[in-house]
Amino acid sequence: MSSARPLVVVSLPGRTVEEVRNEVVAAKASGADAAEVRFDRWAPGERSRARELFPSPIPLVATLRSHAEGGAGPDEPAERAGDLLALARLPFQWIDLEADRDLPLEPKLPPPSALGRIVSSHLPEGAPIAEIARRLRGDGPSDAIRKVVVMASVGALLREILPALPPPEEGARVLHTTGPSGGLLRAWAARLGFPLVYARPPPTRDGPAVAPIEASQIPADRLRYFLDGGASAPIFGIVGHPVAHSLSPYLHSRWMRGAGQRGLYVAFDIASESEFVDCIPALVDGGFRGINVTHPWKQVAVATASRVGRGAEVCGVANCLTFRDDDVEAENTDLVGILRQLEEYRRAGNWDGGELAVVGSGGAAAATLAAARELRASAFVIGRDPGRVVALAEAFGATPLTEDRARPFSLVVHATTVGRGDSGPLAAPLRALIAPGGRVLDWVYSPVDRIVASTAEEAGATYEDGWRLLVYQAAATFGVWWDSEPSSEAVAATLKEGPCTE
Repeated sequence: MSSARPLVVVSLPGRTVEEVRNEVVAAKASGADAAEVRFDRWAPGERSRARELFPSPIPLVATLRSHAEGGAGPDEPAERAGDLLALARLPFQWIDLEADRDLPLEPKLPPPSALGRIVSSHLPEGAPIAEIARRLRGDGPSDAIRKVVVMASVGALLREILPALPPPEEGARVLHTTGPSGGLLRAWAARLGFPLVYARPPPTRDGPAVAPIEASQIPADRLRYFLDGGASAPIFGIVGHPVAHSLSPYLHSRWMRGAGQRGLYVAFDIASESEFVDCIPALVDGGFRGINVTHPWKQVAVATASRVGRGAEVCGVANCLTFRDDDVEAENTDLVGILRQLEEYRRAGNWDGGELAVVGSGGAAAATLAAARELRASAFVIGRDPGRVVALAEAFGATPLTEDRARPFSLVVHATTVGRGDSGPLAAPLRALIAPGGRVLDWVYSPVDRIVASTAEEAGATYEDGWRLLVYQAAATFGVWWDSEPSSEAVAATLKEGPCTE
């Protein structure tokens, strides 16, 4: 693998001159080397104002993505030609030419020394590997950068696509995937010798959130910070199915920068147990130091490990894998997080420490029951799978509950994925478990569906989502990987500011 540093190119979502000019300034501030202007998102009248983008504080790429390749621009070559030739007369650094539509224009463009060419192809999921390789070697001028974008699973990327990637010495090539493996391949851009890596604008707390051009793009400021760390900078990640909702990349990126530790944290979706197991060697070889593991692969993570830490052994599941030399070490920092929060409840008088009810039978439920046992609290557990509930209760010395035996508790811990927006309705009799004046702690942070919160409020109980739990377990994971947790001031500031929209 190469260690050359690629240029970070921010794909700008703006649709007007004014929006894009502001975005270019922000892109430069984030450390981007260049910015891509997506003229297919602009109304035809607005495109005529493109000259007003200059002078620009950083080089610009002019792109007119067709409908056929995932954009909003024209498909017919003749219709595209006028816009592209007009853009070519402006001082862009590069112009994006679609291989299937725009190559006949190439002789009419300024010389490559004045206007670089990016010859792009956006292929459908499942495109033949031979076709991906052919496109990367592709037609067009020999000094063009050839870019191919294709949706791919992590398994397909590792098994099929990467082995077919032409070596960097054959020419300037960029391969980006979208969907489950998108973040992973972008993290490896330098190692694979790509001249460019396309990024998204950094998240902001000011103003409404703007959807990025491509969801799997990594924020430019994080890429820049990582790439400036050189070839030895480690990579971390979170895997699950689904995983796009995760705020762990935000937390770890924030703390790495605050502590001056160069690294990158990305999310990627693993769809099957076999894909999870098969990806571990490639992650180790590709510079990963560790991964967080979320639903539904926490149990598989333990089986994958060569060494199992105390928390993972106690819980029977792991949410943290660390790669050291030839070892894969499993740990459960969810246990650290829930222990810390329950102890805080007890010290603050929000819970008497006597008993609690747990809703769910997965990894979060196991960590909660393990914490209750360590605190010598009586725990009761209920879920929609009676067999798993009984097994969990037996493992942690808890009492299984059924709907007909539900009763009120002063503390209820909701440990299912309900509320995340992608997991269906609440099946447990939550209302019957909540005592008036009690407390409901939800493992789901920033819930999209407020069913758990509204049920707690209707019962006259205090509700807290899982933001504090997430921060505490992330801080513990950070400590495992970097040998020191974030400072108490950094953790407190993170808790106070609350979640950031990724």
